[in-house]
Amino acid sequence: MPDESPALLYAATSGATPFRFNLHVSDLGHSLIVGPSGAGKSTALGLIAAQWFRYPRAQVFAFDRGYSIWMLTKAAGGEFYDLAGPKSDLAFCPLRNIDNEAGVAWAVGWVEVLCELNGLKFGPKHRNAVSNAVAQLRLSPTRTLTELSANVQDMETREALQHFTVMGPLGPMLDAEHDSLSHGRMLAFETENLLALDQKAVIPVLLYLFRRIEQRLDGSPTLILLDEAWAYLQHEMFRERLRDWLKTMRCRNAVVVMATQQISDIANSQIADVVLENCPTKVLLPNAESKNPASRGFYNRVGLNERELEILQASVPKQHYYVVSPLGRRLVNLGLGKVALAWVGVNGAEERKLVESVMDHYPRSWRAEWLRLKGLPQWADYFQSLEDALAEKEQEDEVPICVNA
Repeated sequence: MPDESPALLYAATSGATPFRFNLHVSDLGHSLIVGPSGAGKSTALGLIAAQWFRYPRAQVFAFDRGYSIWMLTKAAGGEFYDLAGPKSDLAFCPLRNIDNEAGVAWAVGWVEVLCELNGLKFGPKHRNAVSNAVAQLRLSPTRTLTELSANVQDMETREALQHFTVMGPLGPMLDAEHDSLSHGRMLAFETENLLALDQKAVIPVLLYLFRRIEQRLDGSPTLILLDEAWAYLQHEMFRERLRDWLKTMRCRNAVVVMATQQISDIANSQIADVVLENCPTKVLLPNAESKNPASRGFYNRVGLNERELEILQASVPKQHYYVVSPLGRRLVNLGLGKVALAWVGVNGAEERKLVESVMDHYPRSWRAEWLRLKGLPQWADYFQSLEDALAEKEQEDEVPICVNA
């Protein structure tokens, strides 16, 4: 972070003492948020994502589940993608970035994964055939899977790839000529519909998205949110990718924040030790069942004592958060007001429909109108004045300057 950067956010502790909340301990910012459903996990993730943009050149990539960060993404001008959703027209061109050796190596490995998912025992002859086909594909402007398949001089490999081309069910998502993924500073991916499919769809898509995120790591402060991470990191391939991320992302100025409501998933995971060691900051949500044997084991591994388990039991959901790090432990209250909750507290389907209706009626000023609808007219007027000033400045910048000869 730049020198003299402010705290990520301020919370309140006992006696309303200000608490400077940061994910980082020294230069390691990976964090873990754990707590039962309805305890305030989604709100905390949304607030962390919103506050992240206080740092210059910041960018956020969020893997969501249940549209919990949809409202914030839209309000921040980001892009929200419902992977494999019924109304989604999202399509990828995973083989487009093969102009250097690193891109070629990744493409060959990715195609190998596709073939193995479709039952092909990948061997040297298949790998050589794919490598030659990728080399030919570099000369093409389209670089689709269909074209790669046509270039492959091996029938077994070609048959294995057919499932992922326009001839198969996954073609609309993975075999596009143009990639529809944005280059914006905030990208969010809804994964619930994707995870309902089998591994032949889940693994290729997530591997490609992880690759695109890694390509965006240019030293800018980067936040990667994995909501309900354990649901799609149960596969060995993703466990290893997460293990690698936790160990190497620090060097690229990126922070991984994982959140889950299934405490047992962490305790029983094969990479539990890696997660706990590389996530110095842990945010524990109120849990009335914290002393139950199923939960106690995890809390004991985190280092909580009996008094701290009692604190989790007595804490108020959606209000209290118990922050554990090598720098200390403290029960904090985020103290969110109505304005903040208008952006990070929209989770239900009915409220999202209401937001969509406001967007339809006020396409240019829907943010201000949403604040007005939430009973915040003064904040709505203030927000509108900021948007008007920004629009005026952008218009002035677009006016060409004529110089007489």
